[in-house]
Amino acid sequence: MKKIYDAVLCALNEMDMKFHYDEEKEVFDYQISTEYTTYSQRLVPLEDEELLVAITTFPITVPEEKRFMFCSLLNKINHSLLLGFFTMDAEDGEISFRVSCPVDDGAINKTIVFVAIGNSIRTIEKHLPDIFGAFSTLPTPHYGDETANSVAYA
Repeated sequence: MKKIYDAVLCALNEMDMKFHYDEEKEVFDYQISTEYTTYSQRLVPLEDEELLVAITTFPITVPEEKRFMFCSLLNKINHSLLLGFFTMDAEDGEISFRVSCPVDDGAINKTIVFVAIGNSIRTIEKHLPDIFGAFSTLPTPHYGDETANSVAYA
């Protein structure tokens, strides 16, 4: 039985989210649009490990010449976080935020899924001024996406 999968499916459907489930990779992919920008988010239900992983990707990449300095900034931000962490792909400069929710003995419900999604977006947007303000040459993120799920988190 896939308890984590079922909880994620229930939560996304209840939120009226447009999503794609990749059966081969066993992941849920969708976009979330906030007042600031649009993010790609992936929920990975790891049944054997009893984990739900949320990976949120930014709509910008860091230019190669800025990546070393940007790693230092992400390191400082990560040091202040209690849950989750920022990463940057050294190859292409893609920035993402990851958070894992342990689900011992299959104890999961849609509320845990909502928390994983909401915590990711709230944490990212709390640190947007630092991230986007770090380098004056970073591209401005695009605002809104008509095909994305619109979500407001307080």
